[in-house]
Amino acid sequence: MFVQTISRFLTGCSTFLFCLPSLAYSDQKLTFENDIRPIFKTYCFHCHGEEKELSGALDLRLRRLIMQGGESGTVIETGKHAESLLFQYVESGEMPPDEKLQLKPEEVSIIAKWIDQGAKTAGPEPDGEIKPGQFLISPEERSHWAFRPIKKSSVPVVADLLKEESSAEINPVDAFIGRKLKEKGLWFSQAADRRTLIRRASYNLTGLPPTPEEVNNFLADESPDAYEKLIDRLLESPHYGERWARHWLDVAGYADSEGYNDKDLIRPDAWHYRDYVIRALNADKPWDQFIIEQLAGDELIKATHASAQKLIDEDPDAYDKLTATGFLRLAPDGTGSSPMDPAIARNQVITETVKIMSSSLLGMTVGCAECHHHRFDPIPQQDFYRLRAVIAPVFDPFKWRVPKNRRAALLAKEDKEKVAQLSAKVKALDEQHNKVKSEVLQLISERVFKEIPEEDRELAKNAFETERKERSTEQAEFLKKKYPMLDLLSLGNLHLFIARYKDGNDLTKRYEEIKEKADKLRTKIPKPEYIRIATEDSRHIPETFVFYRGDISSPESDRIDPGGLTVIGQKSNNTFPDNDPQLPTTGRRLAFARYLTNGKHPLVARVLMNRFWMHHFGRAIVDSTGDFGTRSATPTHPELLDWLAADFMEHGWHLKRIHRLIMTSKTYRQTSTTHSEKAASIDADNRLLWRMPMKRLEAEAIRDAILAVSGELNREQFGVPVPVSLSDSGLITVGAGKISKDRRELKRSVYIQVRRTQPVTMLNAFDAPSMEPNCERRVSSTVATQSLALLNSEFMRTQSVAFAKRVIASVSQKTDNETIIRTAWKMALCSEPSPAEMQALQKHMQLQIKEYKTQKVQNPQEESLAALCHVLFGTNQFLYIE
Repeated sequence: MFVQTISRFLTGCSTFLFCLPSLAYSDQKLTFENDIRPIFKTYCFHCHGEEKELSGALDLRLRRLIMQGGESGTVIETGKHAESLLFQYVESGEMPPDEKLQLKPEEVSIIAKWIDQGAKTAGPEPDGEIKPGQFLISPEERSHWAFRPIKKSSVPVVADLLKEESSAEINPVDAFIGRKLKEKGLWFSQAADRRTLIRRASYNLTGLPPTPEEVNNFLADESPDAYEKLIDRLLESPHYGERWARHWLDVAGYADSEGYNDKDLIRPDAWHYRDYVIRALNADKPWDQFIIEQLAGDELIKATHASAQKLIDEDPDAYDKLTATGFLRLAPDGTGSSPMDPAIARNQVITETVKIMSSSLLGMTVGCAECHHHRFDPIPQQDFYRLRAVIAPVFDPFKWRVPKNRRAALLAKEDKEKVAQLSAKVKALDEQHNKVKSEVLQLISERVFKEIPEEDRELAKNAFETERKERSTEQAEFLKKKYPMLDLLSLGNLHLFIARYKDGNDLTKRYEEIKEKADKLRTKIPKPEYIRIATEDSRHIPETFVFYRGDISSPESDRIDPGGLTVIGQKSNNTFPDNDPQLPTTGRRLAFARYLTNGKHPLVARVLMNRFWMHHFGRAIVDSTGDFGTRSATPTHPELLDWLAADFMEHGWHLKRIHRLIMTSKTYRQTSTTHSEKAASIDADNRLLWRMPMKRLEAEAIRDAILAVSGELNREQFGVPVPVSLSDSGLITVGAGKISKDRRELKRSVYIQVRRTQPVTMLNAFDAPSMEPNCERRVSSTVATQSLALLNSEFMRTQSVAFAKRVIASVSQKTDNETIIRTAWKMALCSEPSPAEMQALQKHMQLQIKEYKTQKVQNPQEESLAALCHVLFGTNQFLYIE
């Protein structure tokens, strides 16, 4: 009795406590579709609906199925959550059984409130039989904002903007941003000054600071379109492609090593893809074409694995198209490093490629559906394998090609002619060498035969002159036991026998001189470069099956056809032909690429535009840049995102046009230093963009900016990666610890070798990404190692000295400290120091000079200036963009 009383008491208390969080929902009508199904999908569907066997015969996928109950009977007592078995199970933690997958208290309270409100649905549920294991996509999931067609709404009319400029001059970006600001009683901040604008624009588009001359020219340009001309000039800079290529290379997962295991083998030829991206962006290649070439450049030119080399040799355009397919070769790949289980290693390459493809282009976490239906999004497991089937012909696990066998050679026309000429000469010399060597072998063998007793000589000669593999057992045993030296005599071991004779040196010279000539010519034969390419073997098309729980040894289901995501459109428009009869390949990837870029796909342009926006403002319209699923962040300006995406496609998918549109807006040109108590109280995080967000430079941009300001930057473009190495102090550094004659170690950071297991220490400190398999969005941390890297590294000391020398070289010999400091400040920060800053720096420099004189340093002024330059490199004004 006592136990029952206590039990009732505890049940009542728990019910009361779980109802407390639901007070927020007291006036909100909860529905199964909007409030309950997402919870059950996350925690319960994998046992109660998505498998062919229902646990406890209970199906939780629809309200009407729940009301049917299970083996334990009815699970919901409408209006009485405490008496409902369903609530009791989740409240006690008995369900789900996995301790790591327990409902949150607020989720349990939502279920309780829903039951108390009558366990209602938002609308009629699907009729007919719903079989266990059948994947259901609800109307609410299909109507998720990211899955709806992109709609270009009318540009809002904002009265306050019309007061400032004519309707024809209003930038659409400002109209959408301004409307949201006005709704909250906010408005734009004042425009940034010209020095701030040129620095912001220069870093944004080229990743490099403007020179003092460029700043002065911009300040002196009084034409009304001075700023527009600045943007155009920066977009035409060859450094634009380097800057924006880095953004794409992140999401593409670019690396110069294979990863997968500790061997992390070098990819000596991946850099051709990097250079392709830079060239494509500099040329403003339309992004629909850019995407198609990367997914199916080989199919555009009707190349197969067998014909790719011939096409490259004959058609210059084939190089670009095939190089672009390197996108499909960027995933970590351990298949060439003798993995413990080759089958698992092969499967991992395909899986990671699907993840890169889906996150970079679709903004969806499709990889979560490899082993089971997606826990949160309407992505059945079959969808993962539909996408896998698209690329399967490139990654045939039964006819697998390791990395070194996925390449095509590159040689210029004149080099090909030289190869042909020299190869013919080498071949002739090799034939002559073998002929002479064979003659010497014959001479030596005759001498050896004379040393054999006459009774054995004929038998020995017959056995020796018979090919080794064709000798009889008696011949082989005879030579091995009685004349082992003769058994060893061959062209390969000839030198061992020649040494026994007085004329041995003369005999050796007869063929070695010919060999030396051939070897010398060989060194002059041009060596080809190679590109990593994705091609298909038209003779064999692999079939794709769903792997049960992702286990490659447990394929289940019928063969899976290639296709896109089920939630987007009908099956008829997102399933592709198995094998296109018009192509020598399957055509799957080409069909998929064209489907993505046909202007109707709801995700691709939205995902791209969201990232473009992020790279301009430091934050995206949708924070979860790689996840546009049902649990994605809510867009701050959904209509603006759709308008930009639609406009982007309507005008030919040209990114440079989007740059101009965004960067000429009032929104982009605002100051970032305005402080408004009202705005801060309404929108503390500046989500509505009432001022320009301040952002820190990325790791590569910091290094590049330091080199540019010091005057040491090597602006040579393209080419093999600058290698990295482990220093004596255990740091990963660029180069081998010293600057080579070609100064390649001082090239831009985009050209530094990306080793998955050896990230450059300085870049790593400033959050350079790890490609496992790619990076959808960089983080920006603030940690002590960043300050230590700026203060203590040899690189920083060297560049500070170079910066000081550059400053001194740019002023007259008898210039005072104030002018020197002002010059350094302008070079580093593109602005003028305030009186207080000037006073502090002058004092610092005077103290340094005094100290260096005490230490009898040879050039105290230059040394003190180098210390000051070092300080400037570490300031927030240098590291951050206003």
